[in-house]
Amino acid sequence: MRKAFTLPEILIALVIMVMISSGVLVVFQYQNRNMITQRATAEMNLMAKGMSEELSRTIRMAGGVLPPGVGGLVTDGTGNESLTVVLNRGAGVDTARLNSFYYPTSLTTGVGTFNKALLIPMENVQGIFTDSGYIATTVRVPPYPCAVNTAPTTDMLVVLKILKISTGVTIGPITTGAVIIADASWFASRWNYSTAISISANTYVYALDSVKYWKSNDTVFRQINRNASAAFAVGIDSLRLQYNQPSGNSTVWADSVVPSNTAQLIQKVRIRMRVRTRQKDFTLAKKNPSTNGYHYQIIESEVGLRNSSTLVNK
Repeated sequence: MRKAFTLPEILIALVIMVMISSGVLVVFQYQNRNMITQRATAEMNLMAKGMSEELSRTIRMAGGVLPPGVGGLVTDGTGNESLTVVLNRGAGVDTARLNSFYYPTSLTTGVGTFNKALLIPMENVQGIFTDSGYIATTVRVPPYPCAVNTAPTTDMLVVLKILKISTGVTIGPITTGAVIIADASWFASRWNYSTAISISANTYVYALDSVKYWKSNDTVFRQINRNASAAFAVGIDSLRLQYNQPSGNSTVWADSVVPSNTAQLIQKVRIRMRVRTRQKDFTLAKKNPSTNGYHYQIIESEVGLRNSSTLVNK
């Protein structure tokens, strides 16, 4: 009766086991590399889709829910792609409930001290305006230049920075209710007396938002109003923006707004983006050294602006 394996049998079994284990290991390594590549590609595609949709949606709404002549695009065609979109993101608009109060010097309130401020009593501020945002409204001003205490006679549409919003503040004649405290330094440099500036009751006040995008290295940053900027998309290998403008009887595509074209009007924006994976694929680098081991995706789209007749590059 046989009681044990012979040495040749053991050696043959070990060789077979090593061969099978090696094969399994090779398959596992291949599947692992493939899984990493697929995951990196999926992340790249998701980043590309999110960036394209966000940028397209914001550009499409430029100037939205704002008076004619307010809002639009601020372009930069110098090679470092930068674009600022001005719009009313939340469709926020309210009315002044009382006449405004102008303080061309200093103003101390229950919510702080402000230099050169315009107080606008509002029907409501919550959910419409933010401390880091802006407003667009009609302000009555005197001629410029003029004598001190000249009454305001001319209406002008202006954009003002919000210094503070409050649901209730005590300042002289204003004891209750919502108030916007706006930056009036531009007015103070021209009309430095308290009766110069006036916003009448029932005047529309629009919430104004500024959304800026710019690319640095392989990252696109975003800044909303005066809040701190933050990285919005990574792995953006290249980003190019072009603008379609009327020129005579035709239209032209340019990297920035051409001042000589009709009213600096923008009809469409072309977005071309090349996105790459964040991790290198060393197998790809060996097969195709020009890729540096990265997988790429190119996205091109054209966005028609809903309010192109009101857009200016400022």
